[in-house]
Amino acid sequence: METKNKFITGEMELFSIKGEEAVSRTMRDEPPTHFELKIKSFSSLSKSSLERYESGNFEAGGYKWKLCLHPKGNKDKNGEGHISLYLVISDTNSLSRGWEVHALFRLFLLDQLEDKYLSIQDSNGRARRFRASRTQSGFDRLISLKQFNDPSNGYLVNDTCVFGAEVFVHRESVSGKGECLLMTAGPDTCNHTWKIENFSALFAESLFSEVFTAGGHKWRVNLWPKGHGEQKGKSLSLFLELNDYSTLLPGQGVYVEAQLRVLDQVNGKHMEKKMQHWFYDSSKDWGWAMFLSLNSLKNQSMGYLVKGGCIIETHLLFIGAIEKLGQKSE
Repeated sequence: METKNKFITGEMELFSIKGEEAVSRTMRDEPPTHFELKIKSFSSLSKSSLERYESGNFEAGGYKWKLCLHPKGNKDKNGEGHISLYLVISDTNSLSRGWEVHALFRLFLLDQLEDKYLSIQDSNGRARRFRASRTQSGFDRLISLKQFNDPSNGYLVNDTCVFGAEVFVHRESVSGKGECLLMTAGPDTCNHTWKIENFSALFAESLFSEVFTAGGHKWRVNLWPKGHGEQKGKSLSLFLELNDYSTLLPGQGVYVEAQLRVLDQVNGKHMEKKMQHWFYDSSKDWGWAMFLSLNSLKNQSMGYLVKGGCIIETHLLFIGAIEKLGQKSE
């Protein structure tokens, strides 16, 4: 509960609301240093279905900010019966991962009768912390609608009001340790089928499937029909390749759980192998030099070659992207 209903010019008033820390309110002559938001026909705004209004961007302390106004109060923060006003850090895509900005800020409301500004800030002068999971901070109950609408207070004159903001960056930092992991799971994450005609007539040492997309990355299968390395002339070799590995930043990785198989087109007894692997910019492919012996491949009764054709299936079951905090966002 508020302990007072009236603001006294030139004096400081402290009060606490359950769930909020003490807030100081003072009156001053100087306008806000960084930004003013003027709203005409405020009554039309408050009667509309618009629950919140966000201003355009303004710059302060080397960052971009905007104001977020709830003209009927932020219902999610028990702001009913009040005006809720927040400072929002914007254009965060250009910031480094793990960013934190500590800012001292004041929000304002103009008393148009006295030509003075009501300044609202934390009473203890603490800086509030902005980060990726908390991009806005402010006051759920900036002022009660009763006080705001009272003509004698001068906050709403001719259905017009003026809000403002000052922002002073106190400290900025980037977390030096940690990582962010995003997993995409499910049996339908990706199923890719590669049909190879006239397999026995292949002369190239290796060939690639078409590129396919899964988990936001591009992939392809690398086949060595006569074997790779020590398995040359002995086995069919098969590898999964992260095709866009060159786009990874240092510290970024892509985790995959996958199944690669050569289909038995006659008996349904497929040759299948499973992998669990992290792909990085320095490790773009993974698989098996000895995937299927050439003797088994050529054995017609085993069904791997039918009318000269071979079918290779790739199933990506889990895809995880990991990025070390501190790398710049793209």
